[in-house]
Amino acid sequence: MSLRDQESFLSNIHPFEVLTQEEMSLCIKNMDIAYYPKDTTLISPEKVSKNFFIIIKGTVHEYNEEEMVMDFHQEDSFDANSLIYGKTKHNFKVYEDLICYELNKEVFLKLIEQNSEFKNFFLNNLVNKIQELKNKEFTSELSSFMIARVDDTVIHESCVVDVGTKLIDAIEKSMEYKTSTIIVRNGLEYGIITDSLLKMKVLLEGRDLTIPVEEIAIFPLISVQNDDYLFDAFSLLIKNNIKRIGVKNSKGEMIGVLEQIDVLSHFANHTYVVDSKIKKAKTVENLKEASCELINTIKTLNAKGVKVHHISNLIGQLNLKVYRKLYQLVVPKELQKDACFIVMGSEGRNEQIIKTDQDNALVVCDNVDVEQYRPYMNQMTEILIDFGYPRCEGNIMVSNPFWCKTVSDYKKETAKWIEAPDMQNYMDLAIFFDSFAVAGNKELLINLKDDLFNKLHDKDVFMAYFARATLTFETPSKIANFMTKTHNIDIKKTGVFPIVQGIRSLALRERIRETTTIKRIKILEQKKILDPELASELLEAFDVLNTLRLKSQLQKLQDNKPIDNLVDTHTLGKIERDLLKDSFSIVTNFKKFITYTFKIDKIS
Repeated sequence: MSLRDQESFLSNIHPFEVLTQEEMSLCIKNMDIAYYPKDTTLISPEKVSKNFFIIIKGTVHEYNEEEMVMDFHQEDSFDANSLIYGKTKHNFKVYEDLICYELNKEVFLKLIEQNSEFKNFFLNNLVNKIQELKNKEFTSELSSFMIARVDDTVIHESCVVDVGTKLIDAIEKSMEYKTSTIIVRNGLEYGIITDSLLKMKVLLEGRDLTIPVEEIAIFPLISVQNDDYLFDAFSLLIKNNIKRIGVKNSKGEMIGVLEQIDVLSHFANHTYVVDSKIKKAKTVENLKEASCELINTIKTLNAKGVKVHHISNLIGQLNLKVYRKLYQLVVPKELQKDACFIVMGSEGRNEQIIKTDQDNALVVCDNVDVEQYRPYMNQMTEILIDFGYPRCEGNIMVSNPFWCKTVSDYKKETAKWIEAPDMQNYMDLAIFFDSFAVAGNKELLINLKDDLFNKLHDKDVFMAYFARATLTFETPSKIANFMTKTHNIDIKKTGVFPIVQGIRSLALRERIRETTTIKRIKILEQKKILDPELASELLEAFDVLNTLRLKSQLQKLQDNKPIDNLVDTHTLGKIERDLLKDSFSIVTNFKKFITYTFKIDKIS
């Protein structure tokens, strides 16, 4: 291999591409090509390495005692820790005949000393390593969608007046600021007065302009921080059907107003068009047209490098609006207030991006005849199928009488799930716990969740069995050569589900009402159930796993193949492979945490 070939090869191995030309030359001059036959032990506690290895061909397995914790293949490198710390607890053994580059320890440590980027990669914790790899993988796809903050767009100077100010004086001040929006301050709480509010609450009601501003202001003003992601601000605008939000600094002070039109011009995509079509839909056909455009929105956002949880959040909000509008179109108005339409499972967690199935139910007030709802629920199921939301294989849909009943009947069911648990009951409880109220009387679901939390008080054994589902599927960090010999990996079973179920178990035990996995993790960190490092690792791994799953699903859509959770490992690039390995490592450690926390090893 020529020097030019060596440099080209190394430049594709992260983080060697950050080396200067001089450092790269030093590296190449001090590298040798070596061959090791199968079963050779390269590194062990008794045989600490004197070289940094970069694989050209072959496979190496890393063991912690008898447990295989990692496998390394072409373009993988190891073991920086042995060189930096001068010791290791692991064994590195050749599994398939190995041809590799060896970079001697002195030069490797010199490069770490000279190049801070190179050093940071090897000394960073796992979360930072994943972040660096993700940044490298998606650098070519980064856009303003991905990295824009609220500060990066137009923030309009706010006209702020205090409570007690006469309305006429506030209007005069807003004219000086050349704005139609008045912010009303009450300590650190803020409200808002808009032109439309002036028309409705003053002109149409014939009120005097000398009234204090707080009589018509709407409190609280929905706000974001100036350093929040602009995409999160956009999601808030969509979710709340509003045209502007306040912008605060780190001290909680109002510094301006963010207008919907400015956000739209920054992103220049058709998401708002879809939202408008859903709002304006007067027929099922109108609504279907809007719903069918969601897949194009997903493709657009993904192509622009938007993070999966941002896409999930936005698409989730739009999906909920489709359900809410459909409920209003199908169910007679006089029946809507006596029931609550809910979504469950991944839809309830706001984590279903591609339409994979329906998980929904109806809760009806006690002393109201459920039978009068059944024809409308059957109609809703069929319409959603026509919209592209596939029928649930487990029949978890409002058309199934089991998922369409009164509050009292649901309470009897949850009691049965807890007192006579089996695998089906555990699954039903998990799905129901993730439920989210979409339309109708939302108090009905709040009532049921309160009842569920009360029933689970002091049910430690039940919670241990419930949490044990986290361990149902094997995570591939223990499977030899899973990257090369396993063609397809079910990324939901092996990676996503263990995180979802483990976090769901902790949330259920801690009586956390939030349904999304990411927010549950953050709340658990705040409650000190998860330490900050584990919480950060789980957030990164969850993002990686869902990103790879979405990429695979979009490719299958493009190829007109059925949508599933399988990821073809042969199509992964090296960086994606590294990300997947690290994510599986985090999942494996999380399973151990769940086992210890719920004392799963103590139950039969």
